[in-house]
Amino acid sequence: MAIKRVRRLSSHGDAKTTGRWISKKDYKIFKQLFISYDKDDSGTVTYQEFVKGFADYVECSGPLSSIAVIFSKIDEDNDGLMSFPELLAAYYPYCSSREIDQFVSKYDKPVKKQVAEVRQLTEEQEEELEGVMRLFDQNADGELDPKEMAYYCANLGIGDETIAEWFKEYDTDQNGTLSLAEFKEFFRREWDS
Repeated sequence: MAIKRVRRLSSHGDAKTTGRWISKKDYKIFKQLFISYDKDDSGTVTYQEFVKGFADYVECSGPLSSIAVIFSKIDEDNDGLMSFPELLAAYYPYCSSREIDQFVSKYDKPVKKQVAEVRQLTEEQEEELEGVMRLFDQNADGELDPKEMAYYCANLGIGDETIAEWFKEYDTDQNGTLSLAEFKEFFRREWDS
């Protein structure tokens, strides 16, 4: 279906299809066509993908050399890969590279990345953690060692391996114990997960 629409577009001679304007509808058709060619979802189309995709849409009884010529015309930078802007440029030869890029950014809105919000401990949570630290710190040295942590975690079903992983990750000064700051960071991150 998309190739029929593309053929119809390319056979028109009006200013909008061969000029400097790409409608959103036509853009989507070309995007679908490009995606159907891009079998490995890499964002580019190799010659092999193009041949396979071309054969899926067009009955081609001629030699592969004619497909190679079409591919080489589309692959403007001759890197052996067809990009989506190159496909658009082939069908819209009067559009400059800058105009093609503008259409791509206009119609392909970038997906907003979810920025992970770093959870901050409230003052109340910090005070509670200081109390928990004093409770866990059996020898009152201001540091929490794995044995002290294991004593309280055993009742929760948390084993020595898990505790060892926690210490490996959160004992930033690698002295074998967790300071109050490291203990707070441990809870802040574990509460987030």
